[in-house]
Amino acid sequence: MGKVAYIISCSDHYNVRLHVFDKYLKDNGYSVNYITSDFDHNSKEFFTCSVNGSIQIHAKPYKKNISFARIFSHKFFAKAVYKYLLKLENKPDVIVMHIPPNFLAHYAAKFKKKYPKTKLIFDIFDLWPETFPSNKQKKLLAPAFKVWGSLRDRSFKYADFIISECDLFREKLKLKDDLSGTLYLCGKELKLDSSVKIDESKIELCYVGAINNLISISSICKLISGLVKEKQVILHVIGKGEKTEKLLNSVKSTGAEVVYYGPIYDDEKKNEIIRRCMFGLNIMKDAVCVGLTMKSIEYFRYGLPIINNIPADTRNMVLNEGVGVELDGDCVQKILKMNVSDCVAMRGNVKNLFKNKFTEEDIYNKLDLFIGEMVK
Repeated sequence: MGKVAYIISCSDHYNVRLHVFDKYLKDNGYSVNYITSDFDHNSKEFFTCSVNGSIQIHAKPYKKNISFARIFSHKFFAKAVYKYLLKLENKPDVIVMHIPPNFLAHYAAKFKKKYPKTKLIFDIFDLWPETFPSNKQKKLLAPAFKVWGSLRDRSFKYADFIISECDLFREKLKLKDDLSGTLYLCGKELKLDSSVKIDESKIELCYVGAINNLISISSICKLISGLVKEKQVILHVIGKGEKTEKLLNSVKSTGAEVVYYGPIYDDEKKNEIIRRCMFGLNIMKDAVCVGLTMKSIEYFRYGLPIINNIPADTRNMVLNEGVGVELDGDCVQKILKMNVSDCVAMRGNVKNLFKNKFTEEDIYNKLDLFIGEMVK
């Protein structure tokens, strides 16, 4: 019997990140099985996973991201995964567990205690409840949040290695350097026309991705209100979410023009819009605990600089690599002073950053450095 590995993700992040784990393990002689749920946590609908040979385990549906129904759904799925693994005749040699939900870490630890020979790797792509978007509610719910977070934290001692999506997570979780490492999100390089079509007489901005409770609509509107006093502003919005109407109406109330496209999955169509824009908006609520967003990687993939208020990893990139501007008191004036040549130079910085930190090849090599000795 050959070596067997299981990659498990409640959120079906295979194409975002986990496909690199799959390739790496297969290249090292493993038969790899991918387990995900049958419920799409963005659309809130049941779906069929597009990954060949994937195993979908039922998850309870829910309507609101912040709800007990969602917590119950995650627990139901994690427990079902645990039972599935227990029934396997040949237990996994390696398990890569994509966290959150924190219940997956809890049940992975239970499995590891029963089968200590299995190599357990946690891949942390978000922090919950730390990323909860309201500081006021965080204080009120602190006792419950402590229990919720401990489901994950108490499981760490059973992991053979912990991979974190950003340095901030490792710092917050106080992970040991010899048992953990940062592995950024990756994206496929685009072979598209990257020449800009920027019109200096106006400022065109772009928002790409989920439009949810985590984004700071008030901060976005404050920024645009400052810009629109001096120039025509157009915001291109690509994506959807429960806060779509609020974002569109709030930005329109500043006097800016808003063009809403809904989700766009065609790279060429998206690129035609992004080529016209000076910046992508990477702006979230201060309460959110995150050092790098999927949104920022998407902007970087298209060579688009960002207006950013994400701390730690992303802020360091903006300040040290010249890939955008920070959302601070000077932000509006910095943007207004920029011309096409400045935008082209900044886009060059973005392309270099993406090639050096976020390509599949770079992530693959980092993965080999972290777990190569363990799985070979």
